[in-house]
Amino acid sequence: MTSGDSRFDLVTLVVRAREGDIASFEALVDEYERRLLRFAWRTLGDRQDAEDVVQDTLVQAWKSLNALAEPAAFGTWIYRMASNRCTDVLRRRSARPSDASDPEDLGHHSDASDSVERSVEARTALEHFTEILQTLSSEQRVTWVLHQMEGLSYSEVAETLGISEGSVRGRIHRARVAIAEGMEGWV
Repeated sequence: MTSGDSRFDLVTLVVRAREGDIASFEALVDEYERRLLRFAWRTLGDRQDAEDVVQDTLVQAWKSLNALAEPAAFGTWIYRMASNRCTDVLRRRSARPSDASDPEDLGHHSDASDSVERSVEARTALEHFTEILQTLSSEQRVTWVLHQMEGLSYSEVAETLGISEGSVRGRIHRARVAIAEGMEGWV
């Protein structure tokens, strides 16, 4: 299947879901739920908050699917909804410890050949990195996670967040500077 075919399939699923076809919406959920969870978890650093954001996002998407002007923009639209919800959580949240795990790491166990020392050092560095990520402003964190961890281009991030590419570049630059300063000594 070519990328054109998958884009056509996405549009078809969105159109059918708009018409009330629950199976089509379930297919959209199957396509995006894991990606949204990974994004929310990386942004928020808390699995429960991430799961709540994804659930709220999907419910709202179902309720407001008819408001989506262009069915082909479903991916950008649903990421925008999730990023707005993540930003809301970050603004409401008081400082608290977060789980440095990542959903991509679920079920991953280090080989017996990995030294305990190396595992502890890597885990400590990851926890430190997560703490630094939590100190970024919500706007910087969401922008940085979308670009660096989710792999969206500057223009895709700009479209998702409804800001200019220049703003995206500025937020990512400031986030990188803060992360580099915070990780000094770990490299």
